[in-house]
Amino acid sequence: MIEYIGIRQMGGLSHAGQILAPATRPWITDLAALCPYKGLQPGNIPEFERDPDWDNWFFTDSPEGSSERLNWHVFQREGIRYMVADRMLMTRVSWQDLNDVGYVYGNDVCIDGRLFRCRLMTGGDTSHDDPYQGATQPNEWDTLVGGAALNALKPEVLDHASPLSPDHLKSPHNSLWNWFGAVSWTAEPVASRADGRVCRGYHGPTYFYVNTVDHRHEDIGWRPILEEEL
Repeated sequence: MIEYIGIRQMGGLSHAGQILAPATRPWITDLAALCPYKGLQPGNIPEFERDPDWDNWFFTDSPEGSSERLNWHVFQREGIRYMVADRMLMTRVSWQDLNDVGYVYGNDVCIDGRLFRCRLMTGGDTSHDDPYQGATQPNEWDTLVGGAALNALKPEVLDHASPLSPDHLKSPHNSLWNWFGAVSWTAEPVASRADGRVCRGYHGPTYFYVNTVDHRHEDIGWRPILEEEL
């Protein structure tokens, strides 16, 4: 069984030679069309669409300042370590953008002298009748983010309640995983739609949502998982 180990800081994200600190408001970046609740400030996640050239975006070794390092949830199973970003690193990036550079199914990256396979989590291809309950088949999102792993924090009932409110933002589970107002791409095409791709989060920790493969939106983005052989 996969086991939750804890949170680690490692690496950084650079754009055009400048280290970008992890977002302090890791949710939807434009509230004009969609706002989780009245009075919320816009998120400040970096937006790929402002400079859609992957040559200008890359992982770095761990910066000296802890506030600039990326935060990862660490899991381990049978000689493999998995590190999942604790928030979206980028928004206004499409599934196709990520696939073009290999970040959907796996591309090698080196951070602090360690080799990782960087990809998206699996998220299932079919939703339960209630999308708050996630996917119908086993997948990494429901296992890792959803709290099914050994020693992992499980969401509370109120995390799945509608509509969104400040209580969701402040919940212990969201404080760890930052799913509030942020929909993360996963690897699977949706079973019922050729141009649809599964994304998870925003309304709740295991909420199941579908968007178009090449769309860039202010609330949908990139939350990588790093895989390392031990």
